[in-house]
Amino acid sequence: MIEARKFISQIREDREHGASELARTCLDALARHAGSIEVTSNGALRRQLIEFAQELQSTRPTMAAISNLIGEWIAAVGRLPAGNVSTLRDDIKSISTTLILASENAVSLAAAHAAELVGTGKTIITHSLSSTVVAVFACLVGNVKVIVTESRPPSEGRRLAAKLSDLGIETDFISDQQIGRFAKRADVALVGADTIAGDGSVINKAGTYLLALAARDRGIPFYVCFESFKHSDVSPVDIALEEHDPAEIDPPKLAHVRGHNIYFDVTPPNLVTAWITEHGVSQQASKAHF
Repeated sequence: MIEARKFISQIREDREHGASELARTCLDALARHAGSIEVTSNGALRRQLIEFAQELQSTRPTMAAISNLIGEWIAAVGRLPAGNVSTLRDDIKSISTTLILASENAVSLAAAHAAELVGTGKTIITHSLSSTVVAVFACLVGNVKVIVTESRPPSEGRRLAAKLSDLGIETDFISDQQIGRFAKRADVALVGADTIAGDGSVINKAGTYLLALAARDRGIPFYVCFESFKHSDVSPVDIALEEHDPAEIDPPKLAHVRGHNIYFDVTPPNLVTAWITEHGVSQQASKAHF
């Protein structure tokens, strides 16, 4: 049985996985919880699962995919006909499986569109670790070079570098401070996203905005690749950006010094060359197929 409190805490504190992966993990947890929770009535099963789902929705407000995919799950569960508990358990598991596959397929299609847009023989600079961007690199094995930032904290760029090495892709690993210098060596900048706001702004790992500025200054395109489940109608100013323990950046312990460790930043749409989803490529936020 899923320990709901413990699982919610794990999702809230997870620093290793991106929004898409965490959203699918939540859907899998809902399916497993549906199969193990001890209830005797249809109503009790729905009620307890939906309460769990609603709590999961609010765990990571910066990651729209979690809220959106779980929202789809809640709506689908609400449409299920009344029946016995066993049938309801199976139907709920099926809903989770369907949404997980929809997310995975969206990532694969978005990656394919991005790979076609980027083309071969290019050097790509990227920031943070996005499963969607990894899928793009997998499509381009043998045809690209990559520049990876460390992406502190918690330095998930190291894990991306390991994935690229396993794929046999030639990779330069740099500190975040070297983004400006190395952007001029790249042909294109490519990142994922945790949320795409209503105006097309990109909410992603802190440092993404700096990469977008460097790309604009160096005259290279800045592409954002994501599944459309990450779109939010909310204005970027209303999206809470997660802030974590400043101890991760080891600030000086001085009386008048306060450390800050905000994990995400906002890249405005005027710095984005193209938004790429499973529906295709758009150069205009107002026309993007979010």
